[in-house]
Amino acid sequence: MQENATGPGRTGTSDGAAAIAVFVTALALWIGTAAFFSAVVLPVLFTHLAANEAGAIAALLFPWYFRVGCVLGIVALAVALHLARGAGKAWRFGTLVLALMTAAQLYSTVVVHPEVARLRGDRDQAQRFAQLHQLSVRLNAVVLGGGMLLLCGSGLLLSRRERRS
Repeated sequence: MQENATGPGRTGTSDGAAAIAVFVTALALWIGTAAFFSAVVLPVLFTHLAANEAGAIAALLFPWYFRVGCVLGIVALAVALHLARGAGKAWRFGTLVLALMTAAQLYSTVVVHPEVARLRGDRDQAQRFAQLHQLSVRLNAVVLGGGMLLLCGSGLLLSRRERRS
């Protein structure tokens, strides 16, 4: 990426603008998807269908939900790491938050979700299923909370960037 004297993440070059656009787009898609799935799709399913039917539909959607979140998180993190080089504390803090979010998403995808899927419907494992479900909800809250913080913070970062240009 070509940089000017103002440093990475605050460049006036088209490469800098493209990196910022990819970062904001990946983050917005990731958090928008997580929010819509958590606040609309799942409540509608479990409000209007029998629990076993809603669970079966959710089980079809979850692998895609988790994988797409991982891809978007990794893309956003990679670009944020690039933008944070030589940038101020705000970008470094944002990158740390994004790394925690991505780790939570990866753990949900690789460890928690496969175990939940394996236990789904096993009455003997209902307590373990409930524990893992609760962990999954908490990890999703890390993603959503961190994402909302970063979306709000990215607006502040970009407005500061424009004033310095």
